[in-house]
Amino acid sequence: MPEKTILFYDGDCALCNKSVQFVIDHEKETTHPILFCSLQSNYAKQVLAAYNYNFNQLSTLVLLIDNRILYKSTAALELSRFLKTPYKWLIVLKIIPRFVRDGVYNFIAKNRKRLLKKSFCYIPSPEHKGRFID
Repeated sequence: MPEKTILFYDGDCALCNKSVQFVIDHEKETTHPILFCSLQSNYAKQVLAAYNYNFNQLSTLVLLIDNRILYKSTAALELSRFLKTPYKWLIVLKIIPRFVRDGVYNFIAKNRKRLLKKSFCYIPSPEHKGRFID
């Protein structure tokens, strides 16, 4: 298991916040749980600048596993490795060519605000609060 895994997400997106809640609810027990950080945060700007991240693309899910950075559908599928069964089996979708996966990802990202019309901001429980980076 990696030492440090951070999921960067659009903090202003209801779908992204729901995704964070889903990960927390379905994550496997581990000594190194996933940390979460909004792409709008100063920490994200500092860390992701080293990877030349384009902050004009807040619709992109970013997963940092140790010093390896993953984007879009690859990030989402690699994230499944950290989830309980049956969700961990989603990793098999990596056999689909990335341009196809990212095409679907881009469509969902482009329409994410329409998919979840209600605003939603995940408020972590006290036991999970320490997993969120400001």
